[in-house]
Amino acid sequence: MLTIQILPNGSILFNQVGDPLFEILCSIREPVESGDPLVESRLFPQPSEDADEDDLLDDWKSLVEPDLHDSFLAARESVVADLRGAQKNSDGSYHFTIPRSHLDNWLSALNQARLALAEIHQFTEAELSRAPDDLNDPRELALMRMGVYGTLQEWLVSVVE
Repeated sequence: MLTIQILPNGSILFNQVGDPLFEILCSIREPVESGDPLVESRLFPQPSEDADEDDLLDDWKSLVEPDLHDSFLAARESVVADLRGAQKNSDGSYHFTIPRSHLDNWLSALNQARLALAEIHQFTEAELSRAPDDLNDPRELALMRMGVYGTLQEWLVSVVE
């Protein structure tokens, strides 16, 4: 059974993480790095839809967007590095630690993944408010992944506060 412990240094130890959950966490990059234009436009929206704002749009593309890309990528890489540090327990489950200094990266990466999955699968509000059914269906599996990421995100926010 999954256990989560806040260590004295503020790091968070996840223990007894089963294969399905561990695989979901390890796949956090996939939706964001899918190359889907819907994901790109959701994560990096234009600052204005006004066609007369060419200078603003050019500045945004050259000055702001590259930093956002770098920041988002750094967050995902931090999460992947934490997961690469996972160790297998004798029962086949995993344990890993999220350093306190990586919490913001985890929150960012989880949010990116949730937004990307929502865009890729074009979920409606009604779909987002229900539990997934058939996990053999890619949309239903994506809905479940969003739920896992959202639950973890909510819990990490409560730890940060």
